[in-house]
Amino acid sequence: MDQEQRFQSIIERSRAHILLEPVDIDPDLAEPKSRLKVLKARHYNWRADRFCKIFGMRFSVKLPPMEQLNTIFYPQADLDVPIFIFFCLVTKRKLIAHLNINCPFDDAGYRARHVDPLVAILDQYAPFECKDRYPEWMKKYRNPCTIYGMFPQERLDDLTDCAFGYLDAYLQQVTSAERVRDPDRLEQINRFHEQFKEDIRTQDKAQGMIAKMIGADKARRIFYEVTT
Repeated sequence: MDQEQRFQSIIERSRAHILLEPVDIDPDLAEPKSRLKVLKARHYNWRADRFCKIFGMRFSVKLPPMEQLNTIFYPQADLDVPIFIFFCLVTKRKLIAHLNINCPFDDAGYRARHVDPLVAILDQYAPFECKDRYPEWMKKYRNPCTIYGMFPQERLDDLTDCAFGYLDAYLQQVTSAERVRDPDRLEQINRFHEQFKEDIRTQDKAQGMIAKMIGADKARRIFYEVTT
């Protein structure tokens, strides 16, 4: 399975749980052109019941050769569920990945509902261990089911299957979640969502990398208008 097939599988697995409605994106942001024509990129947004936004991205770079996908699922803020992210970058020899649910709460009940089922899936695989240091800004989102770092390419199939398992379990949680009515809890969820989006916009180093190929203004617009 290559990166495009992996990306399409994520979309099809999502459609097994929710109806995805494509959202129009400015063509300059949907398919940005690189200055040296080394980049082929495509960005997507969808609407869906119980989600504010679902973001998807696929890009390929010729030199050095790399294939990347990224998806972020933003649930509506009156649902007591995490934000799902799956990032996967494949180079000639390495695999860089980030798979996580980003949780607004860390109490025992919340972990039992949302984190523990994914830990059970993770435990079906050999440990995804690496020496990469977790970025400081991401530490607050780390939990026992988080996968992050650089891995041998032979772990790609395991990572893919684990990500698919996470996504299926996550979407089942979202579709069955009850609406939050408590004002204090709603405020906490809203603050968490805003902080997460602000971190993606201002802390994610990928924006700088993309800016080198398509320009800083366009890269910034993608992160503010499409990714978040």
